[in-house]
Amino acid sequence: MKRGLAGFQPMLLRNAFRWGKRALKHIHSRIFPVPLSAEQAAFVERNLAFWNGECGAVDKAGSGYVFVRVEGHPVLFLSDASFATIAGRAKGLRPLFVTSGFKNSVSTMILESYPGAAFVYLRSLRWLGMRLIAVLQAVRLYRSIQSPRDLLNLQVDGIRFGDVIYDAVLAEGYATISTIDYRTFIVLQRFYFLRSFIRYVIKRYNLQAAVFAHTVGLQSAVFGRYLLQAGIEVINRIGSHQILLKKYQGLADVGTYALKPEPRYLALMLERDDGTILRKAEEYLERRFSQQVRHLAVDAAFDPSKRIYDDRRSFCQDYCLDPEKPIAFVMLHVFNDYPHSHFAKPMIFQDYYDWFIRTLELAGEVKSANWIFKEHPAADHYITRDVDLKRVFQEVKYNNVRFLDRQADFNARSIPHLAQAILTCVGTAGLEYSTLGIPCILGGESGYDGLGFTIEPKDEGEYAARLRRIDSLERLSGQQIRAAKVVAYFFFCVMESAVYHFCPRFTDTEICEWNGECERRLWMEAARRLADEDSMRLMKTQIEELSGFLIDSSWTQYVDLRQFPHFGNGKAKCATGRGQSK
Repeated sequence: MKRGLAGFQPMLLRNAFRWGKRALKHIHSRIFPVPLSAEQAAFVERNLAFWNGECGAVDKAGSGYVFVRVEGHPVLFLSDASFATIAGRAKGLRPLFVTSGFKNSVSTMILESYPGAAFVYLRSLRWLGMRLIAVLQAVRLYRSIQSPRDLLNLQVDGIRFGDVIYDAVLAEGYATISTIDYRTFIVLQRFYFLRSFIRYVIKRYNLQAAVFAHTVGLQSAVFGRYLLQAGIEVINRIGSHQILLKKYQGLADVGTYALKPEPRYLALMLERDDGTILRKAEEYLERRFSQQVRHLAVDAAFDPSKRIYDDRRSFCQDYCLDPEKPIAFVMLHVFNDYPHSHFAKPMIFQDYYDWFIRTLELAGEVKSANWIFKEHPAADHYITRDVDLKRVFQEVKYNNVRFLDRQADFNARSIPHLAQAILTCVGTAGLEYSTLGIPCILGGESGYDGLGFTIEPKDEGEYAARLRRIDSLERLSGQQIRAAKVVAYFFFCVMESAVYHFCPRFTDTEICEWNGECERRLWMEAARRLADEDSMRLMKTQIEELSGFLIDSSWTQYVDLRQFPHFGNGKAKCATGRGQSK
């Protein structure tokens, strides 16, 4: 495949400008350090007292470390730092904070309030040599990659990295990769620097564990996979004010979806359900479909100001479709939201955009059904530079295909009244509507596949065959609907409701639209909790509970069941080894 060279000169200039800006910022921060705010200073004082006095954290002389890459968002920053300290306390380790800050930056001053803290500064000028060598390494590898498929199949040091690098290109604002060009080169350069950096850290420090808020994204994936190759356990801490944990103990675990319930949890729910779980699942789903659940995508999808269609004929009349034909809803993804690196099993399509285009072509061929392509409700948060869906559909002339953009006067609560089938890859719509008996065809691995209620084609040929027979799909059985409801309850209620007492609660909208007032409230509330006896009691109890999980190597997924009395004592654990249920 011919590879575009346009963009290399501007790219080199941008890199030189970025490195120069970083050097100036480094010098400026040393001369004019930014002080802590009053709220941050109060947090630092109380955090020091809590960990050093109340909790008896690990001695600073400990020789081992728990590696933690503290993220940029303040909510993740606070949650990662506190949880890494809990992990260090449980395992007798010091937290090694890998930060983009500087020695006298605000972030470093806050992190110093955690006992035994050690630091590695990712943006330090000491890594300049590594960055220059990374450019040369990237040039050599870039020349060997001829196509997007070559990129997806890429391995380095015996570790799969093609998925990570491909997704990192998309994360810069692209829906797909059609040509290997300067965008790939930029990511390869970053990859090689991160590779050299983490290999140095592994060699330099006695790492015994690692904590990440994400296992996708270039930094987290590169760090995490090299740590696993070195035999260092990686703990994926999911959520902000929630606490969900997944352990990865080897490279074989890479791609195990952290939010997917392990088999023993599902077995526990099915064994102990006396009808309570089904009732609670139905109550929750009703609230979700009625927009009574605070979530960015839910708010947009089930906007009560938009029209609800309760019969197929009126919908087809408004959209000039044949009302005698069944309707299939294609729930589009945000194209650049890491289509490959969440899961172990390769997609049967090149990416989400390729899945969309192939599905659109098949929809035009299969005239026996109406096809509604629905834009993701949060698509405005994931803008792509190379694809405009409205323009794509302006060129579509199929009389049985329609596009609903996110502004359309259409409430997703209409779908149960209209849909013969749902098509998606990983979207929660496939789970939501399975609970109502609507069959779902998946275009890839998801957080709820393999559980008995979804249709999972093995390749593009089988996918196409399923779509050609979509008008004959039958509704799910009662047993499948029950399984979907149990999974939905676990997915949306149990896992989302586990409160992390070290982080104040913020809504998804507040986190996405973060501002100075949110920042002030975060540190003020975090400091208040560290001075409140009831809050500190909850924190100490949670430390002990999480410590039990952290030191038990057979316990690989932590879900707090204590608030759900119908699970018995609430301390059931799912003991698995290397991703397989025991």
